[in-house]
Amino acid sequence: MDFQKLVAVFEELEQTASGNKMREILAEFLKTIPAEDIAVVSYLLQGSIASEYAAVVLGIADKSVLKSLAAASGVEASKVQKLMQELGDAGLTAEKVLQKKPQTLVPVGKLTIHELFEKLHKLAQVSGTGSQEQKSNILVSLLQKTSPKGAKYVVRIALGTLRLGAGEMTILDALAIAYTSDKKNKEQLEQAYTICPDLGIIAETLVKKGLKGIEKIDLHVGRPIKMMLCQRVEKLEEVAEKIPGKKAVEAKYDGERVQAHKDVKGRITLFSRRLENITAQFPDLVKELAKQIQAKEFVIEGEIIAIDKDGHHLPFQTLMQRRRKHDVEKYAKEIPVLVKLFDLLYLDGHSFRHEPYEKRTEQLGKIVRKNKQVLLADKIVTDDLDEVNDFFQQMLKEKYEGIIVKSLSGEYQAGTRGWNWIKWKKEYVQELSDTLDLVVVGGYHGKGKRSGTYGALLCAAYNEKEDSFETLCKLGTGLTDEVLAELPLKLAKYKLRQKPVRVNCNKEMEPEVWFEPKVVVEVFGAELTRSPFHTCGSGLSLRFPRFIRFREDKKAEQATTVKEIEKMAGKGKG
Repeated sequence: MDFQKLVAVFEELEQTASGNKMREILAEFLKTIPAEDIAVVSYLLQGSIASEYAAVVLGIADKSVLKSLAAASGVEASKVQKLMQELGDAGLTAEKVLQKKPQTLVPVGKLTIHELFEKLHKLAQVSGTGSQEQKSNILVSLLQKTSPKGAKYVVRIALGTLRLGAGEMTILDALAIAYTSDKKNKEQLEQAYTICPDLGIIAETLVKKGLKGIEKIDLHVGRPIKMMLCQRVEKLEEVAEKIPGKKAVEAKYDGERVQAHKDVKGRITLFSRRLENITAQFPDLVKELAKQIQAKEFVIEGEIIAIDKDGHHLPFQTLMQRRRKHDVEKYAKEIPVLVKLFDLLYLDGHSFRHEPYEKRTEQLGKIVRKNKQVLLADKIVTDDLDEVNDFFQQMLKEKYEGIIVKSLSGEYQAGTRGWNWIKWKKEYVQELSDTLDLVVVGGYHGKGKRSGTYGALLCAAYNEKEDSFETLCKLGTGLTDEVLAELPLKLAKYKLRQKPVRVNCNKEMEPEVWFEPKVVVEVFGAELTRSPFHTCGSGLSLRFPRFIRFREDKKAEQATTVKEIEKMAGKGKG
Protein backbone atom coordinates (compact mmCIF):
# COMPACT_ATOMS: atom_id res chain seq x y z
CA MET A 1 0.00 0.00 0.00
CA ASP A 2 1.21 3.47 -0.91
CA PHE A 3 2.12 5.45 2.23
CA GLN A 4 0.44 8.47 0.66
CA LYS A 5 -2.98 6.84 1.26
CA LEU A 6 -2.20 6.71 4.96
CA VAL A 7 -0.97 10.32 4.83
CA ALA A 8 -4.38 11.41 3.47
CA VAL A 9 -6.07 9.75 6.47
CA PHE A 10 -3.57 11.32 8.88
CA GLU A 11 -4.43 14.73 7.41
CA GLU A 12 -8.15 14.10 7.81
CA LEU A 13 -7.74 12.90 11.41
CA GLU A 14 -5.57 15.90 12.28
CA GLN A 15 -8.39 18.24 11.23
CA THR A 16 -11.03 16.32 13.21
CA ALA A 17 -12.14 17.51 16.66
CA SER A 18 -14.85 14.87 17.16
CA GLY A 19 -14.20 11.41 18.55
CA ASN A 20 -17.19 9.93 16.71
CA LYS A 21 -16.10 11.48 13.42
CA MET A 22 -12.62 10.06 13.98
CA ARG A 23 -14.12 6.57 14.41
CA GLU A 24 -16.09 6.96 11.17
CA ILE A 25 -13.00 8.07 9.23
CA LEU A 26 -10.95 5.18 10.59
CA ALA A 27 -13.68 2.57 9.99
CA GLU A 28 -14.13 3.62 6.35
CA PHE A 29 -10.37 3.58 5.82
CA LEU A 30 -9.80 0.22 7.54
CA LYS A 31 -12.42 -1.43 5.30
CA THR A 32 -10.13 -0.77 2.34
CA ILE A 33 -6.97 -2.28 3.85
CA PRO A 34 -5.76 -5.66 2.51
CA ALA A 35 -5.26 -8.38 5.13
CA GLU A 36 -1.47 -8.37 4.61
CA ASP A 37 -1.33 -4.64 5.45
CA ILE A 38 -3.73 -4.39 8.39
CA ALA A 39 -1.21 -5.08 11.18
CA VAL A 40 1.28 -2.51 9.85
CA VAL A 41 -1.49 0.08 9.42
CA SER A 42 -2.74 -0.56 12.99
CA TYR A 43 0.70 0.20 14.41
CA LEU A 44 1.29 3.26 12.24
CA LEU A 45 -2.10 4.74 13.20
CA GLN A 46 -0.73 4.83 16.76
CA GLY A 47 2.46 6.47 15.53
CA SER A 48 4.52 3.38 16.33
CA ILE A 49 6.01 0.34 14.60
CA ALA A 50 5.27 -2.24 17.32
CA SER A 51 3.18 -2.79 20.42
CA GLU A 52 4.40 -1.02 23.54
CA TYR A 53 5.54 -4.24 25.25
CA ALA A 54 7.86 -5.07 22.33
CA ALA A 55 10.19 -2.29 23.56
CA VAL A 56 11.17 -1.14 20.07
CA VAL A 57 12.94 2.20 20.54
CA LEU A 58 13.85 4.24 17.47
CA GLY A 59 16.24 6.44 19.46
CA ILE A 60 16.91 9.02 16.78
CA ALA A 61 18.07 12.41 18.05
CA ASP A 62 16.49 15.70 17.00
CA LYS A 63 19.85 16.81 15.54
CA SER A 64 19.95 13.71 13.33
CA VAL A 65 16.44 14.44 12.08
CA LEU A 66 17.38 18.03 11.15
CA LYS A 67 20.50 16.73 9.43
CA SER A 68 18.34 14.26 7.46
CA LEU A 69 15.97 17.05 6.43
CA ALA A 70 18.86 19.16 5.15
CA ALA A 71 20.27 16.23 3.14
CA ALA A 72 16.87 15.19 1.69
CA SER A 73 15.79 18.73 0.77
CA GLY A 74 19.03 20.36 -0.33
CA VAL A 75 18.32 23.21 2.12
CA GLU A 76 21.20 24.44 4.28
CA ALA A 77 21.30 22.91 7.75
CA SER A 78 21.34 26.37 9.39
CA LYS A 79 18.12 27.32 7.59
CA VAL A 80 16.48 24.06 8.62
CA GLN A 81 17.53 24.73 12.21
CA LYS A 82 16.12 28.29 12.08
CA LEU A 83 12.82 27.07 10.65
CA MET A 84 12.59 24.44 13.40
CA GLN A 85 13.04 27.15 16.04
CA GLU A 86 10.28 29.22 14.43
CA LEU A 87 7.76 26.39 14.03
CA GLY A 88 8.62 24.36 17.13
CA ASP A 89 7.56 21.16 15.36
CA ALA A 90 9.90 18.86 13.46
CA GLY A 91 7.02 17.51 11.37
CA LEU A 92 5.94 20.95 10.14
CA THR A 93 9.62 21.78 9.53
CA ALA A 94 9.94 18.67 7.33
CA GLU A 95 6.86 19.65 5.32
CA LYS A 96 8.16 23.21 4.78
CA VAL A 97 11.73 22.36 3.79
CA LEU A 98 10.70 19.62 1.36
CA GLN A 99 8.37 22.08 -0.34
CA LYS A 100 11.47 24.24 -0.95
CA LYS A 101 13.72 21.52 -2.33
CA PRO A 102 15.30 22.17 -5.75
CA GLN A 103 13.55 20.58 -8.73
CA THR A 104 16.69 18.57 -9.40
CA LEU A 105 15.92 16.59 -6.22
CA VAL A 106 13.00 14.51 -7.45
CA PRO A 107 11.42 11.67 -5.44
CA VAL A 108 13.24 8.37 -5.97
CA GLY A 109 10.37 5.94 -6.36
CA LYS A 110 7.26 5.53 -4.20
CA LEU A 111 7.23 4.93 -0.45
CA THR A 112 5.06 2.01 0.64
CA ILE A 113 3.90 1.43 4.21
CA HIS A 114 5.92 -1.80 4.34
CA GLU A 115 9.13 -0.08 3.29
CA LEU A 116 8.54 2.62 5.91
CA PHE A 117 7.80 -0.03 8.54
CA GLU A 118 10.83 -2.20 7.68
CA LYS A 119 13.29 0.70 7.46
CA LEU A 120 12.13 2.14 10.78
CA HIS A 121 12.66 -1.29 12.35
CA LYS A 122 16.14 -1.34 10.80
CA LEU A 123 16.74 2.15 12.20
CA ALA A 124 15.73 0.92 15.69
CA GLN A 125 18.30 -1.91 15.52
CA VAL A 126 21.25 0.37 14.74
CA SER A 127 23.51 0.95 17.74
CA GLY A 128 27.08 1.74 18.71
CA THR A 129 29.61 4.16 17.25
CA GLY A 130 28.24 6.14 14.31
CA SER A 131 24.68 4.95 14.95
CA GLN A 132 23.14 8.45 14.64
CA GLU A 133 24.81 8.87 11.23
CA GLN A 134 23.38 5.53 10.07
CA LYS A 135 19.94 6.40 11.43
CA SER A 136 20.06 9.75 9.69
CA ASN A 137 20.89 8.05 6.35
CA ILE A 138 17.95 5.66 6.72
CA LEU A 139 15.64 8.59 7.40
CA VAL A 140 17.01 10.43 4.33
CA SER A 141 16.14 7.43 2.14
CA LEU A 142 12.55 7.56 3.43
CA LEU A 143 12.19 11.33 3.04
CA GLN A 144 13.45 11.19 -0.54
CA LYS A 145 10.59 8.85 -1.46
CA THR A 146 7.68 10.79 -0.02
CA SER A 147 5.79 14.06 -0.48
CA PRO A 148 6.21 17.11 1.79
CA LYS A 149 3.06 16.12 3.71
CA GLY A 150 4.32 12.54 3.88
CA ALA A 151 7.62 13.83 5.27
CA LYS A 152 5.73 15.56 8.09
CA TYR A 153 4.35 12.22 9.28
CA VAL A 154 7.51 10.19 8.64
CA VAL A 155 9.39 12.56 10.95
CA ARG A 156 6.64 12.54 13.60
CA ILE A 157 6.53 8.75 13.63
CA ALA A 158 10.33 8.58 13.85
CA LEU A 159 10.33 10.97 16.83
CA GLY A 160 7.27 9.39 18.48
CA THR A 161 5.21 12.61 18.21
CA LEU A 162 2.40 11.66 15.80
CA ARG A 163 -0.34 12.52 18.34
CA LEU A 164 -3.47 12.23 16.18
CA GLY A 165 -5.68 11.51 19.20
CA ALA A 166 -6.65 8.00 18.04
CA GLY A 167 -6.28 5.92 21.20
CA GLU A 168 -6.29 2.13 21.40
CA MET A 169 -10.04 2.03 22.20
CA THR A 170 -10.81 4.35 19.28
CA ILE A 171 -9.02 2.00 16.87
CA LEU A 172 -10.77 -1.06 18.39
CA ASP A 173 -14.09 0.75 17.86
CA ALA A 174 -13.20 1.41 14.24
CA LEU A 175 -12.12 -2.21 13.69
CA ALA A 176 -15.43 -3.47 15.10
CA ILE A 177 -17.41 -1.16 12.81
CA ALA A 178 -15.27 -1.95 9.75
CA TYR A 179 -15.11 -5.74 10.04
CA THR A 180 -18.17 -6.82 12.06
CA SER A 181 -20.66 -4.07 11.06
CA ASP A 182 -21.58 -3.71 14.74
CA LYS A 183 -19.84 -1.40 17.19
CA LYS A 184 -21.10 -3.61 20.07
CA ASN A 185 -18.56 -6.25 19.05
CA LYS A 186 -15.92 -3.85 20.33
CA GLU A 187 -16.50 -5.48 23.75
CA GLN A 188 -15.23 -8.79 22.36
CA LEU A 189 -12.21 -7.05 20.85
CA GLU A 190 -11.54 -5.23 24.13
CA GLN A 191 -11.65 -8.52 26.03
CA ALA A 192 -9.15 -10.05 23.62
CA TYR A 193 -7.01 -6.92 23.95
CA THR A 194 -6.71 -7.44 27.73
CA ILE A 195 -5.10 -10.82 27.00
CA CYS A 196 -3.18 -9.70 23.92
CA PRO A 197 -2.44 -5.94 24.15
CA ASP A 198 -1.19 -5.78 20.58
CA LEU A 199 -3.39 -3.97 18.05
CA GLY A 200 -1.49 -5.49 15.13
CA ILE A 201 -2.30 -9.05 16.23
CA ILE A 202 -5.91 -8.19 17.13
CA ALA A 203 -6.52 -6.48 13.76
CA GLU A 204 -4.87 -9.23 11.69
CA THR A 205 -6.73 -11.98 13.58
CA LEU A 206 -10.06 -10.20 13.08
CA VAL A 207 -9.50 -9.65 9.34
CA LYS A 208 -8.23 -13.17 8.64
CA LYS A 209 -10.23 -15.29 11.12
CA GLY A 210 -13.17 -13.14 12.21
CA LEU A 211 -14.66 -13.02 15.70
CA LYS A 212 -14.18 -16.79 16.10
CA GLY A 213 -10.45 -16.24 15.79
CA ILE A 214 -10.65 -13.41 18.35
CA GLU A 215 -12.36 -15.77 20.83
CA LYS A 216 -9.38 -18.15 20.66
CA ILE A 217 -6.76 -15.56 21.62
CA ASP A 218 -5.17 -16.59 24.92
CA LEU A 219 -2.20 -15.89 27.15
CA HIS A 220 1.15 -16.29 25.42
CA VAL A 221 4.43 -16.43 27.35
CA GLY A 222 6.56 -13.40 26.49
CA ARG A 223 3.53 -11.23 25.76
CA PRO A 224 2.05 -9.47 28.82
CA ILE A 225 -1.63 -9.45 29.67
CA LYS A 226 -3.34 -6.46 31.25
CA MET A 227 -3.15 -6.70 35.02
CA MET A 228 -6.20 -7.30 37.19
CA LEU A 229 -7.33 -4.28 39.19
CA CYS A 230 -8.95 -3.67 42.60
CA GLN A 231 -12.32 -2.25 43.54
CA ARG A 232 -12.62 0.09 46.51
CA VAL A 233 -15.10 0.24 49.39
CA GLU A 234 -15.94 3.06 51.81
CA LYS A 235 -16.31 0.91 54.94
CA LEU A 236 -14.42 -2.21 55.94
CA GLU A 237 -17.77 -3.92 56.65
CA GLU A 238 -18.54 -3.81 52.92
CA VAL A 239 -15.70 -6.27 52.31
CA ALA A 240 -17.71 -9.03 54.02
CA GLU A 241 -20.73 -8.20 51.83
CA LYS A 242 -18.75 -8.34 48.60
CA ILE A 243 -16.60 -11.35 49.55
CA PRO A 244 -18.54 -13.46 52.09
CA GLY A 245 -16.91 -16.28 54.06
CA LYS A 246 -13.17 -16.91 54.13
CA LYS A 247 -11.00 -14.54 52.14
CA ALA A 248 -7.31 -13.93 51.56
CA VAL A 249 -5.86 -10.69 52.93
CA GLU A 250 -2.57 -9.56 51.37
CA ALA A 251 -0.31 -6.62 52.07
CA LYS A 252 -0.48 -3.68 49.64
CA TYR A 253 3.09 -2.49 49.02
CA ASP A 254 4.54 0.84 47.93
CA GLY A 255 6.46 -0.61 45.00
CA GLU A 256 6.16 -1.40 41.29
CA ARG A 257 3.87 -4.18 40.16
CA VAL A 258 5.59 -6.59 37.82
CA GLN A 259 4.55 -9.47 35.55
CA ALA A 260 7.44 -11.90 35.06
CA HIS A 261 7.50 -14.30 32.08
CA LYS A 262 9.89 -17.21 31.58
CA ASP A 263 9.84 -19.07 28.25
CA VAL A 264 11.03 -22.59 27.40
CA LYS A 265 14.44 -21.22 26.40
CA GLY A 266 14.92 -19.94 29.94
CA ARG A 267 14.61 -16.27 28.97
CA ILE A 268 12.95 -14.11 31.65
CA THR A 269 11.12 -10.91 30.70
CA LEU A 270 9.72 -8.36 33.15
CA PHE A 271 6.74 -6.16 32.31
CA SER A 272 5.48 -3.14 34.25
CA ARG A 273 1.88 -2.25 34.97
CA ARG A 274 2.04 -0.10 31.82
CA LEU A 275 3.11 -3.30 29.98
CA GLU A 276 6.55 -1.82 29.27
CA ASN A 277 9.50 -4.18 29.07
CA ILE A 278 11.61 -3.30 32.16
CA THR A 279 13.86 -6.39 32.11
CA ALA A 280 17.09 -4.45 31.44
CA GLN A 281 16.53 -2.26 34.50
CA PHE A 282 16.44 -5.16 36.97
CA PRO A 283 19.23 -7.61 36.01
CA ASP A 284 19.66 -8.59 39.68
CA LEU A 285 16.00 -9.57 39.97
CA VAL A 286 16.05 -11.56 36.71
CA LYS A 287 19.01 -13.57 38.06
CA GLU A 288 17.22 -14.31 41.35
CA LEU A 289 13.95 -15.34 39.67
CA ALA A 290 15.84 -17.75 37.41
CA LYS A 291 17.41 -19.40 40.47
CA GLN A 292 14.50 -19.40 42.89
CA ILE A 293 11.50 -20.46 40.77
CA GLN A 294 11.29 -24.14 39.95
CA ALA A 295 9.61 -24.14 36.54
CA LYS A 296 10.50 -24.37 32.86
CA GLU A 297 7.85 -21.83 31.86
CA PHE A 298 5.85 -19.39 33.95
CA VAL A 299 3.94 -16.15 34.13
CA ILE A 300 3.79 -14.76 37.66
CA GLU A 301 2.96 -11.44 39.27
CA GLY A 302 4.49 -9.63 42.18
CA GLU A 303 5.60 -6.27 43.56
CA ILE A 304 9.17 -4.99 43.26
CA ILE A 305 10.24 -3.10 46.39
CA ALA A 306 13.39 -1.08 47.00
CA ILE A 307 15.24 -1.90 50.23
CA ASP A 308 18.12 -0.41 52.19
CA LYS A 309 21.23 -2.30 53.39
CA ASP A 310 19.29 -3.56 56.44
CA GLY A 311 16.39 -4.85 54.35
CA HIS A 312 13.97 -2.07 55.27
CA HIS A 313 11.55 -1.03 52.55
CA LEU A 314 12.16 2.28 50.78
CA PRO A 315 9.57 4.59 49.11
CA PHE A 316 8.32 4.20 45.56
CA GLN A 317 10.23 7.33 44.48
CA THR A 318 13.51 5.66 45.48
CA LEU A 319 12.62 2.56 43.45
CA MET A 320 11.95 4.74 40.40
CA GLN A 321 15.66 5.62 40.30
CA ARG A 322 16.16 2.06 39.01
CA ARG A 323 14.11 2.90 35.90
CA ARG A 324 17.06 4.01 33.78
CA LYS A 325 18.98 3.19 30.59
CA HIS A 326 22.46 3.97 31.90
CA ASP A 327 24.47 3.01 35.00
CA VAL A 328 22.10 0.08 35.61
CA GLU A 329 24.69 -2.07 37.42
CA LYS A 330 25.75 0.85 39.61
CA TYR A 331 22.18 1.58 40.73
CA ALA A 332 21.47 -2.13 41.22
CA LYS A 333 24.16 -2.05 43.93
CA GLU A 334 23.10 1.31 45.38
CA ILE A 335 19.36 0.51 45.43
CA PRO A 336 18.85 -3.25 45.91
CA VAL A 337 15.37 -4.68 45.42
CA LEU A 338 13.28 -7.68 46.40
CA VAL A 339 10.06 -9.00 44.91
CA LYS A 340 6.96 -10.20 46.79
CA LEU A 341 5.09 -12.66 44.54
CA PHE A 342 1.31 -12.97 44.81
CA ASP A 343 -0.15 -14.64 41.70
CA LEU A 344 0.46 -17.37 39.13
CA LEU A 345 -1.09 -17.07 35.65
CA TYR A 346 0.75 -19.75 33.67
CA LEU A 347 2.92 -22.74 34.49
CA ASP A 348 4.61 -25.28 32.20
CA GLY A 349 2.06 -25.32 29.40
CA HIS A 350 -1.03 -24.73 31.54
CA SER A 351 -2.92 -21.46 31.90
CA PHE A 352 -4.09 -20.72 35.44
CA ARG A 353 -6.03 -17.61 34.46
CA HIS A 354 -9.45 -19.22 34.98
CA GLU A 355 -8.42 -21.20 38.07
CA PRO A 356 -9.58 -19.94 41.49
CA TYR A 357 -7.20 -17.70 43.45
CA GLU A 358 -6.73 -20.41 46.08
CA LYS A 359 -5.44 -22.92 43.52
CA ARG A 360 -3.24 -20.33 41.78
CA THR A 361 -1.49 -19.25 44.97
CA GLU A 362 -1.19 -22.79 46.31
CA GLN A 363 0.69 -23.78 43.14
CA LEU A 364 2.77 -20.59 43.33
CA GLY A 365 3.91 -21.55 46.83
CA LYS A 366 5.10 -24.95 45.53
CA ILE A 367 7.42 -23.53 42.85
CA VAL A 368 9.00 -20.64 44.77
CA ARG A 369 12.15 -21.23 46.81
CA LYS A 370 12.18 -18.20 49.06
CA ASN A 371 15.31 -16.22 49.85
CA LYS A 372 16.04 -12.57 50.74
CA GLN A 373 15.22 -11.29 47.25
CA VAL A 374 12.33 -13.57 46.19
CA LEU A 375 9.46 -13.91 48.67
CA LEU A 376 5.73 -14.53 48.75
CA ALA A 377 3.36 -11.70 49.65
CA ASP A 378 2.47 -11.29 53.32
CA LYS A 379 -0.95 -12.89 53.71
CA ILE A 380 -3.58 -14.34 56.04
CA VAL A 381 -6.80 -16.25 55.29
CA THR A 382 -9.78 -15.47 57.52
CA ASP A 383 -13.53 -14.83 57.70
CA ASP A 384 -13.18 -12.56 60.73
CA LEU A 385 -13.27 -8.78 60.02
CA ASP A 386 -11.46 -8.09 63.30
CA GLU A 387 -8.58 -10.24 62.07
CA VAL A 388 -8.68 -8.40 58.75
CA ASN A 389 -8.39 -5.08 60.60
CA ASP A 390 -5.61 -6.40 62.88
CA PHE A 391 -3.62 -7.50 59.81
CA PHE A 392 -4.29 -4.11 58.22
CA GLN A 393 -2.93 -2.28 61.28
CA GLN A 394 0.11 -4.57 61.30
CA MET A 395 0.81 -3.75 57.64
CA LEU A 396 0.60 -0.02 58.37
CA LYS A 397 3.21 -0.47 61.10
CA GLU A 398 5.41 -2.11 58.47
CA LYS A 399 5.03 1.14 56.45
CA TYR A 400 2.95 -0.54 53.73
CA GLU A 401 0.04 1.21 51.99
CA GLY A 402 -2.67 -1.09 53.31
CA ILE A 403 -4.20 -4.40 52.28
CA ILE A 404 -5.91 -6.13 49.36
CA VAL A 405 -8.71 -8.55 50.17
CA LYS A 406 -9.14 -11.34 47.62
CA SER A 407 -11.83 -13.91 46.92
CA LEU A 408 -10.49 -17.45 47.32
CA SER A 409 -12.74 -18.68 44.49
CA GLY A 410 -12.20 -15.74 42.13
CA GLU A 411 -10.50 -16.19 38.77
CA TYR A 412 -7.94 -13.75 37.35
CA GLN A 413 -9.88 -11.04 35.48
CA ALA A 414 -7.32 -9.42 33.18
CA GLY A 415 -7.67 -5.66 32.86
CA THR A 416 -10.84 -5.67 34.98
CA ARG A 417 -11.65 -3.77 38.16
CA GLY A 418 -13.83 -6.50 39.65
CA TRP A 419 -15.07 -7.44 43.13
CA ASN A 420 -12.71 -10.42 43.41
CA TRP A 421 -10.06 -7.97 44.68
CA ILE A 422 -10.78 -5.07 47.06
CA LYS A 423 -8.22 -2.57 48.33
CA TRP A 424 -8.29 -0.94 51.77
CA LYS A 425 -5.78 1.85 52.40
CA LYS A 426 -4.76 4.04 55.30
CA GLU A 427 -6.50 7.07 53.76
CA TYR A 428 -9.88 5.38 54.29
CA VAL A 429 -9.29 4.99 58.02
CA GLN A 430 -8.46 8.69 58.30
CA GLU A 431 -11.92 9.30 56.78
CA LEU A 432 -10.36 11.19 53.91
CA SER A 433 -10.52 10.43 50.23
CA ASP A 434 -8.31 7.87 48.61
CA THR A 435 -5.59 9.40 46.50
CA LEU A 436 -6.56 9.76 42.84
CA ASP A 437 -4.42 9.07 39.79
CA LEU A 438 -5.22 11.86 37.34
CA VAL A 439 -4.01 12.72 33.84
CA VAL A 440 -2.35 16.04 32.99
CA VAL A 441 -4.21 17.54 30.00
CA GLY A 442 -3.24 21.21 30.27
CA GLY A 443 -1.03 23.79 31.93
CA TYR A 444 -1.14 27.40 33.09
CA HIS A 445 2.00 29.56 32.91
CA GLY A 446 3.57 30.39 36.25
CA LYS A 447 3.98 33.86 37.64
CA GLY A 448 6.39 35.36 40.16
CA LYS A 449 8.77 32.71 41.46
CA ARG A 450 7.07 30.15 39.19
CA SER A 451 7.85 32.22 36.13
CA GLY A 452 9.41 30.10 33.37
CA THR A 453 7.57 26.96 34.37
CA TYR A 454 3.90 26.00 34.91
CA GLY A 455 2.09 27.47 37.89
CA ALA A 456 -0.72 24.92 37.75
CA LEU A 457 -1.83 21.85 35.81
CA LEU A 458 -5.28 20.90 34.52
CA CYS A 459 -5.97 17.30 35.52
CA ALA A 460 -8.61 14.84 34.33
CA ALA A 461 -10.11 11.44 35.09
CA TYR A 462 -10.61 8.71 32.47
CA ASN A 463 -14.06 7.89 31.12
CA GLU A 464 -13.77 4.21 30.10
CA LYS A 465 -17.12 4.13 28.30
CA GLU A 466 -16.39 7.14 26.08
CA ASP A 467 -12.59 6.66 25.90
CA SER A 468 -12.21 10.29 26.92
CA PHE A 469 -10.67 12.43 29.67
CA GLU A 470 -12.90 14.67 31.81
CA THR A 471 -11.43 17.52 33.87
CA LEU A 472 -11.60 17.33 37.67
CA CYS A 473 -9.22 19.92 39.11
CA LYS A 474 -6.63 22.63 38.61
CA LEU A 475 -3.53 21.42 40.46
CA GLY A 476 -1.01 23.91 41.87
CA THR A 477 -0.42 22.90 45.48
CA GLY A 478 2.32 20.43 46.42
CA LEU A 479 4.52 21.24 43.42
CA THR A 480 7.97 21.58 44.98
CA ASP A 481 10.74 23.67 43.42
CA GLU A 482 12.26 20.42 42.14
CA VAL A 483 9.00 19.32 40.50
CA LEU A 484 8.40 22.79 39.04
CA ALA A 485 11.86 22.79 37.47
CA GLU A 486 11.17 19.34 35.97
CA LEU A 487 7.73 20.14 34.48
CA PRO A 488 8.68 22.01 31.26
CA LEU A 489 11.07 19.25 30.17
CA LYS A 490 8.76 16.42 31.25
CA LEU A 491 5.76 17.86 29.41
CA ALA A 492 7.51 19.32 26.34
CA LYS A 493 7.07 16.28 24.09
CA TYR A 494 3.33 16.15 24.83
CA LYS A 495 2.65 19.84 24.10
CA LEU A 496 -0.12 20.41 21.52
CA ARG A 497 -1.31 23.38 19.49
CA GLN A 498 -4.98 22.60 20.07
CA LYS A 499 -7.25 20.69 22.44
CA PRO A 500 -6.77 16.89 22.22
CA VAL A 501 -9.77 15.16 20.63
CA ARG A 502 -10.29 12.90 23.65
CA VAL A 503 -10.31 15.71 26.25
CA ASN A 504 -13.67 17.04 27.44
CA CYS A 505 -13.17 20.54 28.89
CA ASN A 506 -15.43 23.54 29.55
CA LYS A 507 -14.36 26.92 28.15
CA GLU A 508 -14.04 28.35 31.66
CA MET A 509 -11.22 25.92 32.45
CA GLU A 510 -9.34 26.02 29.13
CA PRO A 511 -5.58 26.00 29.87
CA GLU A 512 -2.96 28.20 28.26
CA VAL A 513 -1.16 25.08 27.01
CA TRP A 514 -2.71 21.75 25.97
CA PHE A 515 -0.99 18.41 26.51
CA GLU A 516 -1.59 15.00 24.99
CA PRO A 517 -3.07 12.84 27.80
CA LYS A 518 0.04 10.86 28.76
CA VAL A 519 1.44 11.99 32.14
CA VAL A 520 -0.25 10.59 35.27
CA VAL A 521 0.03 12.24 38.69
CA GLU A 522 -1.12 11.05 42.10
CA VAL A 523 -3.28 13.69 43.79
CA PHE A 524 -4.83 14.06 47.25
CA GLY A 525 -7.75 16.38 47.99
CA ALA A 526 -10.17 17.50 50.67
CA GLU A 527 -13.48 16.48 49.08
CA LEU A 528 -15.45 16.04 45.88
CA THR A 529 -18.00 18.77 45.16
CA ARG A 530 -20.37 19.78 42.38
CA SER A 531 -18.86 22.24 39.91
CA PRO A 532 -20.20 24.03 36.83
CA PHE A 533 -16.64 24.41 35.55
CA HIS A 534 -15.43 20.80 35.37
CA THR A 535 -16.70 17.99 33.14
CA CYS A 536 -15.98 14.91 35.30
CA GLY A 537 -19.16 12.84 35.40
CA SER A 538 -22.16 14.97 36.28
CA GLY A 539 -19.95 17.98 37.00
CA LEU A 540 -17.59 17.07 39.84
CA SER A 541 -14.53 18.87 41.14
CA LEU A 542 -11.79 17.97 43.63
CA ARG A 543 -11.37 20.68 46.29
CA PHE A 544 -7.90 21.66 47.51
CA PRO A 545 -5.99 19.14 45.36
CA ARG A 546 -2.38 18.51 46.32
CA PHE A 547 0.32 16.91 44.14
CA ILE A 548 1.92 13.82 45.68
CA ARG A 549 4.04 12.26 42.93
CA PHE A 550 4.26 11.31 39.27
CA ARG A 551 2.87 7.84 38.49
CA GLU A 552 5.37 6.79 35.84
CA ASP A 553 4.19 3.20 36.23
CA LYS A 554 0.72 4.05 34.88
CA LYS A 555 -0.64 4.84 31.43
CA ALA A 556 -3.30 7.52 31.03
CA GLU A 557 -5.97 4.86 30.48
CA GLN A 558 -5.04 3.34 33.86
CA ALA A 559 -5.91 6.54 35.74
CA THR A 560 -8.79 6.79 38.20
CA THR A 561 -12.04 6.48 36.26
CA VAL A 562 -15.00 8.85 36.18
CA LYS A 563 -17.17 5.95 37.37
CA GLU A 564 -15.00 5.49 40.48
CA ILE A 565 -15.11 9.20 41.27
CA GLU A 566 -18.89 9.35 40.84
CA LYS A 567 -19.23 6.42 43.22
CA MET A 568 -17.05 8.15 45.82
CA ALA A 569 -19.04 11.36 45.48
CA GLY A 570 -22.35 9.49 45.69
CA LYS A 571 -21.37 8.00 49.05
CA GLY A 572 -20.36 11.39 50.39
CA LYS A 573 -16.71 10.46 50.85
CA GLY A 574 -14.42 13.48 50.91
